[in-house]
Parts: sequence; C-alpha cells; structure tokens
Amino acid sequence: MKKIESLTPEQIAKFPEYVRKWTDIGLSTKPADRPMAEKAIKAMYSQAGMQEPKIVWCSSPFSQGIARALLINAKLRASVGASVRDSVWASGYGQHDANWIGFYDFFRNETKLVIETEKLSALTLLTQSAGWFIPHEHICFVSERHNILNRDNRGRLHSIDAPACAYPDGYAIYAVHGVRVPEYVVMRPNEITVEKIESETNAEVRRVMVERYGQYRYLLDSKATQIHSDDFGTLYRKEIPNDEPLVMVKVVNSTPETDGSFKDYFIRVPPQIKRAREAVAWTFGKKEMEYAPCVQT
Repeated sequence: MKKIESLTPEQIAKFPEYVRKWTDIGLSTKPADRPMAEKAIKAMYSQAGMQEPKIVWCSSPFSQGIARALLINAKLRASVGASVRDSVWASGYGQHDANWIGFYDFFRNETKLVIETEKLSALTLLTQSAGWFIPHEHICFVSERHNILNRDNRGRLHSIDAPACAYPDGYAIYAVHGVRVPEYVVMRPNEITVEKIESETNAEVRRVMVERYGQYRYLLDSKATQIHSDDFGTLYRKEIPNDEPLVMVKVVNSTPETDGSFKDYFIRVPPQIKRAREAVAWTFGKKEMEYAPCVQT
C-alpha cells in the first residue's frame, strides 16, 4: 500500500479547488443525473459481489422512507413515524456525503492513491449525481436532490419567507439561521401567539418565535415585569423557562417624528442589568455612572 507522509506545496495549493468542487456538489439543486446514478448503484452492488438491484426513484428522502416502509417494513401499520426514522439511519446521503467523499477524491487524483480508493469510486459517482439512497439486497431506493436551498451568510439553512430546503414532491424544511422550526413560524408568523411561544420546550425554537413575534411586542403581551424606571427609560424583564431572561429597556427618541410625536424604542440588554440608566449606558459601551449625556439625540 502506498504511503503518503506529506503533501507538496503544489498539492496543498489544490485544496481550494476541491473545496469549491465538493461544496457545489453538496449544495446542488439541479435534478439528479439518473443514468449516472443508476450506473453508480449497479457498480456499487457489483463491487460488493451482489446482483444488480431494482432501482426505485423517489422525489425526496421523506417519500423514499415511506416507499421503503411500505415495501420492506412489515410493521408499518404499527408506526409510520418509526419506520421513516429507521429509513433515515439506514440511508446513504448521496450529495450530502460530499464533505467526506471530497477528501478521498483529492487523494485519489492528486496523490495517485487509485488502488487504495477504488472501492469508493462508485459511491463517489453516486454522490455527484443524486440525493439520499437506501440499499437492500434486491432493491435500492434513491432520492432526487433538493431543488430549493436557502442559506444565511454563514451557510446555515435560513429563510424567513420560504422553505430553507425543499424537494420536488413538496417535502420541505423550514429554518431560521440554522434552527429548524414549524412551517407556520416562517410562512404564517401571524399565527404565533404568546401561548405557543411559552409552550415551546425547545429554547432555540422559542427564541426564533419571539424574534418573529417581535421582542418588544412579546415583552408587553406576555405582561413582563417593569423592574425599574428613571429619566433615562423603563426597564422590563420577562423570565423564560430554561432560557436566558428577556430584558429590554424602553427609551423615547428625543427627536420628534414628522407628525410631532415621539417614538418609543425597545432595546434588548444583558439580563444582569437592573436599572434603566445602566441599560442605556450599556448600549453606548459605558458603565452606568459614566453615562451622563448633555444632549440626547
């Protein structure tokens, strides 16, 4: 077996190229290349010394799980949910295996470890051509790629007005900055209520719900406690089970609106703050006693 102890500067310089290539594969929303995928599946079974399987195409990993449960799992009638969950653990992830397949692709091509990586060649081909798959002795289920993908600037699944990830059959995942949430939180935020927020047991989901509802609105509608008031503003605190308290200071803009009114603003501050002046000072990066503006703007 060929042994690699170090990489040359030229090989290292190739890293960005492989990162781009395999990131694009993992994120691709193009339709699956079915002829290539089926060729890869047949080659995988041949490498394993097995007969070619019947290949069943599905429109998403979810419908793939349902199809597998219907055809394979005799206990489907007892629990559809459990059967689909079993399918997730039984799956290979196709394009979503790009993160580690790319590692071996680099060594195969750039260091000529061809024999050492040959058993992954068919799986590499499948990763480039389709979505999730579930192999069985005589049948292989394979899924289309996702056709919608929305992410934030950190690469996390994210959309506030559409699915973050969706498949051709309509199966969709909703997420806000990487936090998976119920569909209505994204598509119908008007359905979020104080009661729904406070009954949500997942702290991350609850934070998203509060953001979508509006922090200051939630503060008032949930009857948060007013803990301090002075000439600088009014400080409110809302205790949230299994999470950091929501503490906000209400201040009045000293500059009038066009109609002559003065607008209230709510600013979130750290939960350890106890006084309104301290809260306003914090927003300017100062300690309470350091904050003594001559003119407010």
